[in-house]
Amino acid sequence: QTQEDGLSSLRQSDLVRIFDNLQQQSTRLDEDARELERTRQDLRSGTDKAAAAEQAARERLEVLGILAGTLRATGPGIRLTITDPDDRVSSAMLIDTVQELRDAGAEAIQVGTVRVVASTSFVDGPDGVVADGTDLRPPYEFVAIGDPSTMRSALDIPGGVLETLRSGGAEGRVDTADTLTVTALRQVKSPQYAQPAPARSP
Repeated sequence: QTQEDGLSSLRQSDLVRIFDNLQQQSTRLDEDARELERTRQDLRSGTDKAAAAEQAARERLEVLGILAGTLRATGPGIRLTITDPDDRVSSAMLIDTVQELRDAGAEAIQVGTVRVVASTSFVDGPDGVVADGTDLRPPYEFVAIGDPSTMRSALDIPGGVLETLRSGGAEGRVDTADTLTVTALRQVKSPQYAQPAPARSP
């Protein structure tokens, strides 16, 4: 438009050549625009995928942290208080309690100040029970995160944990709550011998 006067004086062949160049430039610009749009969509899709993968990895780490005992856990659950006036509760009784809670769906368990995980050990000590090297003395207090009614029913079945405690001179009281927090944490040690196995080739 700014060169309208100049164009009016050009020959037809010159005008055709200029028009040709403009068409080619327009085609190149259209292709550049399409390429930029594809790049933008790829970047957006890649960002979404990366964000989704990061979110999934974060959630997976949280689950593993709760199971391994390296993260605090909160949710509905029960508080089991075991009184033992005659010091007759043994490590085997506490192991049975843990097993019963796990069978009833407990997802995180703490007894006293000890986070109970797969490798937790209970042994009889001179003044009570020793869990993972920590002395536990009565009353023994369990906090378990899971379905409260299921865990309570599991502990109170005939021949179950509560009946066994009563027959041994101890007493167990179960309190349910909509929100409890397992605060004890577990220090994870690096394995001395085990290493990840190489992935199998397809």
